Amino acid sequence: MFLKKEKKNLIIALASAVIVSLAFTVIVSLKTYADNIQSGIAEKIVRLHIVANSNSDFDQDLKLKVRDGVLDFMRDKMKECKSREESIKVLQESKDQIKAKAQSILLENNCNYPVNIRFEKTLFPVKSYDGITLPSGMYYAVRLDIGKAEGKNWWCVMYPSLCIYGSENETDSTAQEELKNILSNEEYSVIADRDGINFKFAAVEAVKKVETSLNRAD
Repeated sequence: MFLKKEKKNLIIALASAVIVSLAFTVIVSLKTYADNIQSGIAEKIVRLHIVANSNSDFDQDLKLKVRDGVLDFMRDKMKECKSREESIKVLQESKDQIKAKAQSILLENNCNYPVNIRFEKTLFPVKSYDGITLPSGMYYAVRLDIGKAEGKNWWCVMYPSLCIYGSENETDSTAQEELKNILSNEEYSVIADRDGINFKFAAVEAVKKVETSLNRAD
């Protein structure tokens, strides 16, 4: 009787160990998959990050006016870009002009906030456009800080040029097709919205949320 009980306990212990091992393997595989998908996308696009002076209605309205002016100024230049590297070069070469454009818009609105522009890798949240949802993570971006830069952000994609003026939830069909072409089939299948929830995207974001929570706990 004692041996049977010990044998039963051993089987339960072994089964538990197998389940834990399998669960760990699945989690590690999902994390690797999520990291590869996000980094793969990030290596092929360039984003725009505009930070308002504050969250006052006036400053938030200014942020949108700067957004529209900068996007309008860069639209034709960015449409000529055929690669991420080319787009970065164009943006860097246009740095002073972008800054001057932003400052002129502020002056037109009787505001003399300083404008700072820099290029950086920064953490972006999940962002949805028409038919496209990009995962959270680190992306290369051109960043415009208006004034104290303590207000809400505005995010967009400069290459391919997914920004459409008037609505940040719409995308240009040509740019969306270009995005499809520069990403791998697997990467695009994760970010493309098809009739409701995208389970691949949900899995990627679930893993990233767990990873973020663990990092905060440390």
